[in-house]
Amino acid sequence: MVSCTIKLAQAVVMACNGLEARSWASGTFDPESTASYDVVTSVKRGIWAVIAVFLTYSLLQAPSTVLIRPHPAVWRLVHGMAVIYLVTLSFLLFQNRDDARNFMKFLHPELGIELPERSYGTDCRIYVPDNPTSRFNNVYETLFDEFVLAHIFGWWGKAIMIRNQSLLWVLSVGFELMELSFRHMLPNFNECWWDSIILDILVCNWIGIWAGMYTVRYFDGKTYEWVGISRQPNIISKVKRTLGQFTPARWDKDEWHPMLGPLRFVQVLSLCVVFMAVELNTFFLKFCLWIPPRNPVVVYRLILWWLIAIPTIPNTITICKTGAPSEEVE
Repeated sequence: MVSCTIKLAQAVVMACNGLEARSWASGTFDPESTASYDVVTSVKRGIWAVIAVFLTYSLLQAPSTVLIRPHPAVWRLVHGMAVIYLVTLSFLLFQNRDDARNFMKFLHPELGIELPERSYGTDCRIYVPDNPTSRFNNVYETLFDEFVLAHIFGWWGKAIMIRNQSLLWVLSVGFELMELSFRHMLPNFNECWWDSIILDILVCNWIGIWAGMYTVRYFDGKTYEWVGISRQPNIISKVKRTLGQFTPARWDKDEWHPMLGPLRFVQVLSLCVVFMAVELNTFFLKFCLWIPPRNPVVVYRLILWWLIAIPTIPNTITICKTGAPSEEVE
């Protein structure tokens, strides 16, 4: 009874705060402040207000996931953001190519402009004696490309999600094969052999997978004492406990066992296909909608997908093992 009363009070407070914030942002209390806005600005502000209302609702009422750290409301908010992303993709699906590119300008002012696609396989020589800058200029340009860090941090994040080294290497090699298959469609996939095999798979992906699995093993072997912040003896302990709230209560190694039987093999294979399709869509969306690799929209999308996958993968493992979603929280 007390718990229901507290939840009701929280919902009422959030509703009142949201109503007040919307009224203030819309200019209800000061109509002259919004009188100079044109139609486009007013529509954009209205759409952002709709998104804010839906995310507030998701924060309070969306279904909870298997995760409770740092707070279940965080993952309910991620669920709401995933729904908004799905709705946005559904909207873009019904637009033609040019209209979709123009729509992207509303997300970021630098979008909607055709971009030159860089081909990494134009000159595959490792040693270039006639280059005035450096005899290893091709290697240097590839090493200092933004995709090098993207590979390392990307595979670190994937290792934390999947937590299975064999499956990670299957995905690593599989994506390079996909690049080879789609290089006739995306110039960005046209890479030299040493870039694809040595730099991507054996260096960048290996560093990311090793760092991610080391992170999993490190936290999996730690013992936690989840005592309340107020009961910590000193300020250092309070800070550590606060930061610890943003880590899982426990780290379980995910055992997929793809060779356990035909059904499990198909389940794991399906996961790999979905995983690589999501990665492939990053490059196709970037190519079709004219989004530069360093644009924040690309980064925000990848972070959102990472947040979506964090509760999804443990639940998928549980369904594969038991046939039912997990009710246990981490």
